[in-house]
Amino acid sequence: MVRHLKRFGVRFKLWLVLLILVTNVHESVAWGPQGHRVVGFIAESHLQPKVKKLIRKKFNIKSLADVATWADVARKKRKEENPWHYTNIAEGQWTYDAARDCPNGACVTEQIQKFSDILDDRSAPLQHRKDALKYLVHFVGDVHQPLHLGNKKDRGGGTLRFPYKGKVVSLHYLWDGGLINWQGSLLKYATRLNERVLEGEVSSWNFSTVADWANESRSLALKSAYNVESLSKTYIERGREIIDLRLTQAGVRLAHLLNTILTIK
Repeated sequence: MVRHLKRFGVRFKLWLVLLILVTNVHESVAWGPQGHRVVGFIAESHLQPKVKKLIRKKFNIKSLADVATWADVARKKRKEENPWHYTNIAEGQWTYDAARDCPNGACVTEQIQKFSDILDDRSAPLQHRKDALKYLVHFVGDVHQPLHLGNKKDRGGGTLRFPYKGKVVSLHYLWDGGLINWQGSLLKYATRLNERVLEGEVSSWNFSTVADWANESRSLALKSAYNVESLSKTYIERGREIIDLRLTQAGVRLAHLLNTILTIK
């Protein structure tokens, strides 16, 4: 009986450790599947008709939202891809520096450039280009999440925990979309966000580089996301406003990137 209880105790501890690990992995997924799909929906509405048709016929992708979480599935099989989803910035630094922050290229900012080049290479195998497109749909979303340009020591807010809606969750989880009430149709939510966009904003947002996107996220991380002592009503409302903006910008800029690369030259 004693041995049985000891074995049960060991198994319970192992189960508890696995549960914690699974929870931590879940909380580190960028934007969550809902946010990535929202980015895909918004991008779809800004694609040029010829580009949208090419994506459907050549790459057999009916909707960008349908492939928006593919990169998260891929990294579960290939753990070396985990760092591709974020860029840790040196403590106290406000802007991204590739040599300092991503010397080996294994971060979201450099992976966007890498897969843009692959998609743009008409001589590359079709499957490689299709995978590159799916990575881009995901990574453009990732780089717009403020805490994906967070501090290394706290794993982009992953080790900072706060009580929220009866649970204790990480700051990273909250900015991945935990602050948003996802109830209802994601398509309707994406449509509402897209309807707020002004034509001048689209032009302004598209006149930017990947480094600009990263620097915007870094600034928002330091000014807003990390500026928290408790989850006050003001903090939550501001967080939701920022998340709405970043999801919208990500969708608009993703479409512009794909329109630029896939337009027949």
